[in-house]
Amino acid sequence: MVETTSNVTDTAAANEIVISRVFAAPRAMVWGALADPWQVGQWWGPKGFTTTILEMDLRAGGKWSLVMHGPDGTNYPNEMTFTEVVPFERIGLELTGCREGAPLIHFQQSMTFTNEEGGTRFTVRITFATAEERDQNVRDYGSIEGGKQMMERLNAHLHERSAHPIEKLAGAPAAHELRITRTFNAPRELVWRAWTDPEMAKQWSGPKQFPAFHMELGKKPGDRWRIGLRGNRPGTDIPTEIWQGGILREFVPPERLVYTYAWENRASVGLSEDGEPHETVITVRLEENAGKTTMHFHQAFFATTAERDGHNGGWTSSFERLEELVNAQAAKEAQ
Repeated sequence: MVETTSNVTDTAAANEIVISRVFAAPRAMVWGALADPWQVGQWWGPKGFTTTILEMDLRAGGKWSLVMHGPDGTNYPNEMTFTEVVPFERIGLELTGCREGAPLIHFQQSMTFTNEEGGTRFTVRITFATAEERDQNVRDYGSIEGGKQMMERLNAHLHERSAHPIEKLAGAPAAHELRITRTFNAPRELVWRAWTDPEMAKQWSGPKQFPAFHMELGKKPGDRWRIGLRGNRPGTDIPTEIWQGGILREFVPPERLVYTYAWENRASVGLSEDGEPHETVITVRLEENAGKTTMHFHQAFFATTAERDGHNGGWTSSFERLEELVNAQAAKEAQ
């Protein structure tokens, strides 16, 4: 199969850096390496760097926050906002970042994924306000060489994934999955308790307008779980209850939680009553770093993008409540 080395595109404008490479991998696999917060943390950045993903909400308007750690111990915090997300095709973002303590840098970046003979062409285009800013970035940060090294790290990662696949990487349904990454200022044991202790879980489960009033949680694979949420029907003052539930698949304290998820009554959330309830699988991974906890949340596969986006709004609101809870509890336990 064809596999090229990274190259800087000759047709780039004077204020741009364009680096492109063809990988001997299907487009869904290359997309997954960027869309999955855990995967992107394995290869993002130049050779010798490590990357901590603090938050990654892959949707237009969503935030992406990370810190690259240089081999000499220097940190490079980056704050990004996604401006465009078209699954398997392209991502656009605006970035603000710098070497820790240095003046902030601003630029726009696009990443495209196209089928090409032998695999997938992945192209990164960085656009600065002026050619002078572009040239200074190349001098101060070695961004062209760093970009080439990052492509090489991605290539090695894709080879490893091909040899040892750990999840479904191909097929259109992957467009209908939800990934959210958040970092909490609380130890992992506490965040795990918030997920698995019924009394704590009831305090944050459900969006702000539909908080939980009933909570049944299992403790081992095969156990059933069930949650009841209560609120007003959207646009009315009519109270209603909605129920969700499923079965635990994995329960590994305090690291990993996997369970099935389905609405008991699809009509209660505005979905068609036709057919069986659509079931998704939720995976929660918790990583501790210097007293903080990074949560990687994944839910797949949804029947439609509309369902996925609806869940994204609900989970985002729930996780805001979770953050308030664990922060308050961590402060209380520290006293």
